Amino acid sequence: MEEPGEGLSGGMNVFLRGLLRGFSGRGIATDVLTRAAGDAVEATAPFPGVRIFHVPCGWKDPPTRQSAYESLEEFIGRSRLLLRGERIAPRVVSAHYWMSGVAARQLAEAPMVLTYHTVEARKAPPEAPGDGPLARTRRKEEERLAREAARVVFFSEFDLAETARVLPSLSGKGVVIPPGVGERFRRLPPRGVARQSLGLGAEGVVFLLAARGDAGKNAGTALAAFRSVRGRREERVSLLVAGQEGLSEDDVTFLGSVPHDGMPMLFAAADAVVCPSRYESFGLVPLEALVSGVPVILPAGTYWGEKVRSEGGGLVYDPEDPAGLSGAMLRLISEPSLRARLSLSGPDVAAPFTWERCTTSWETLLSSVSRPRSPR
Repeated sequence: MEEPGEGLSGGMNVFLRGLLRGFSGRGIATDVLTRAAGDAVEATAPFPGVRIFHVPCGWKDPPTRQSAYESLEEFIGRSRLLLRGERIAPRVVSAHYWMSGVAARQLAEAPMVLTYHTVEARKAPPEAPGDGPLARTRRKEEERLAREAARVVFFSEFDLAETARVLPSLSGKGVVIPPGVGERFRRLPPRGVARQSLGLGAEGVVFLLAARGDAGKNAGTALAAFRSVRGRREERVSLLVAGQEGLSEDDVTFLGSVPHDGMPMLFAAADAVVCPSRYESFGLVPLEALVSGVPVILPAGTYWGEKVRSEGGGLVYDPEDPAGLSGAMLRLISEPSLRARLSLSGPDVAAPFTWERCTTSWETLLSSVSRPRSPR
């Protein structure tokens, strides 16, 4: 059961696509329920043995968190009818994000495996300024789900430890299963081809920022840092911004929403990827950059920041230092040999993250908690 409205396109649903493809290859029959607009349920089959049911529930486009929550009750009611009509009786339910957990709890008696992806209590202190009714509801539901889930999956030991501090009910339930990364990120197109396709010159240093514009991604910090460094070196520097709309300016190009299949071309064009978010449950962009051999710039105190600090593949800066990010960018601009060394070490850091390993771990987990088959 997936967080509604996302389909299987962007964000963490990149993870779901990889996992479902792996399940299909192993003959694991999987049904996915997701919210949709329209009047009738639509079913698609992206992989053999995988069915995705798009359940209409008054879904608004573009969606907001509030409109998603307001459509949850109707989604649950229509999904209950769907399960009954299709005679679907799952042996185990995997829920992604908190609203999916709320739905799963009401729709199935099977054990639930939950993946939060992000946790409200880790984004801001309790009762933080602007902490509205929906945020408070989410905090309560995430605490309740921690108590009721059979297992809770995290992408890293770091994320598990940080979440367990704010949700003590997770004790003994946390399981770490890192995601994989697509093979196309291991075989990028030539840099010249990539830059030409994006209208960039062959010379100069190109940074990539792939992040939505919401505050949690901290994209504004990266934009400010880039603007502070351009012009301070003789080399031409450019910034590509994927995931945001904006008015392009000298050396800053806003690309808007980029399909996941288009990301390898952006990595191929870039000399470094800036990842300024200080809270990610994992962060697929750093992983994809590392496996592509593109150096990353990350804040300390995050999963990837600490991993890169110890294993290589990028630079780590102090997020409390106003000049930390810009200083790291200046280093990569001025030291081509450093960029080359970091580029070589990145794929080694990312080598363990494969879909084969991820799928094996998920298959083992789901088998361990699933209820027995009903006698025929």
